[in-house]
Amino acid sequence: MKRAKSLLYSIGIAVAIAGGGAASPAAAEGHPPVAAPLDEAMPVATPLDEGHTPVVTPWDAARQPRATGSVCRSRIQTAIALNEKALAADGQRPDADEAARYNRRTQAEISSAQTDCRGASRAREIKRELDAAQDSAKAAERHNKAGDEVPARHAERDVKAHLSEARGMA
Repeated sequence: MKRAKSLLYSIGIAVAIAGGGAASPAAAEGHPPVAAPLDEAMPVATPLDEGHTPVVTPWDAARQPRATGSVCRSRIQTAIALNEKALAADGQRPDADEAARYNRRTQAEISSAQTDCRGASRAREIKRELDAAQDSAKAAERHNKAGDEVPARHAERDVKAHLSEARGMA
């Protein structure tokens, strides 16, 4: 208790000194010093010049949203574009291998989208759609390698549908 009193007394003296050096009238009569008014105790800081004003933002200030959503949508959009190229190359025998390559690239882009969409608000539903799209892309690649055009086209349409659903959720 004695330490607390001495600490408060020293704080009171420090406040009185910071207030311009003038002690309160109570201190002149022998009473312990009383804290000076805030205007006297805490001088207002002035900037050096107008170019050096401090920037202060409140804690609850609006922050920039994370770029997770835009990166996620961009990856899904790229996967859709690659799948469209696979659909365009499908059905022509010399281009069946090209369609299979686009299916592989679509799978790689879907895998990247799964990574980038982890922080999205509906990440679980998006992951489910992306998993289904990846399975369909694998099936489309398998059918394209075998030369089965009709099943490959159906699988690529499934990929397109699943990716469109995922893009709508992202």
